[in-house]
Amino acid sequence: MIKSNLLIATSSLNYTNQALDELRLLDKGLKAVGNLGNGMIVLEPALDKHEFNRIVVQNKPVFVRHINTVDYIISTNGEVAPRDIIQTIDSYDSQILKGFKVAVQIRKANAALINSPLEIKRFIDEYISEKYCAVPVIKEPDKVISILAANDKCYIGISDVSSNLSSWSGGMIHYKKDDNDISRAKFKLMEAIYVFDINMTVIGSALDLGAAPGGWTSVLLDYGIAVTAVDTGDMDQRLLENENLSFIKGNVSDVKLSSCSFDMLTSDISWNPINTAKMAVECSDALKADGIAVVTVKLMNSKIGRTIKGVKNIYSEKFDILGAKQLFHNRDEITLYMKKR
Repeated sequence: MIKSNLLIATSSLNYTNQALDELRLLDKGLKAVGNLGNGMIVLEPALDKHEFNRIVVQNKPVFVRHINTVDYIISTNGEVAPRDIIQTIDSYDSQILKGFKVAVQIRKANAALINSPLEIKRFIDEYISEKYCAVPVIKEPDKVISILAANDKCYIGISDVSSNLSSWSGGMIHYKKDDNDISRAKFKLMEAIYVFDINMTVIGSALDLGAAPGGWTSVLLDYGIAVTAVDTGDMDQRLLENENLSFIKGNVSDVKLSSCSFDMLTSDISWNPINTAKMAVECSDALKADGIAVVTVKLMNSKIGRTIKGVKNIYSEKFDILGAKQLFHNRDEITLYMKKR
């Protein structure tokens, strides 16, 4: 068992370079000392790992989905057993207090576990429950014990959940899929609402631009929101039967919208991101004062930084940008959360 000043950061596999660029801006001496695949990178900061972790969280990176400190590294020869991990857990006795909700998050990267991750988690859950009177949980923990088995090593760390950027293991947010889903695109909006902590109870009306076939509209309707959806394509027939939906079939540019009519604007259009931003800005007068917007920005070329900067400049004409994230359910895109000025 070796003590460590390392961290593990996770991003989309397609945007690992962008994630590393963000992190290196925060610590000029940062080194990527291991690539574990699937967007997982082992980092050695020049700063103390906890200080670097604090700075990362404070700066809200776009492409880094999850980060956790590594306190110990165990050599495993490709095999991990619960008893090996328990030795490190006992060093956390001052951090695992009675009644604390603790999530044991186990990930695997090119590792052969003697027991399945679920069996190891169950063993550790029982141990911390009996010894520390902690409460094992999956969602919304106070503390997270992160365990990552990769090749011949097992990386172990403990942290407050707020230090991980995401309470989900590796930032991988999962929703239950249903055969009746209008579109899997709905999960992007669901994740955005969660990640940006949007209070949907105060939203009474929403304008969904480029809505067809209705994935995002279905999420809004599920909240009981009155939705005006605009698209040249067809909406799913099941949605058209909802009395809270008004569907306008046509180009957004041809639609006359009453000013200050909506609490929220949403858009997930596979267009040129600059044109999408201009369209949304033109429709911003339809939002009430302090109305919010959630939109995706398609990263359609290699000039990702320039694209994001250009889009943000356009939106900044009418909006304050409150958040920007390459979400787990995003593909070649990021999601912006904004408030109308």
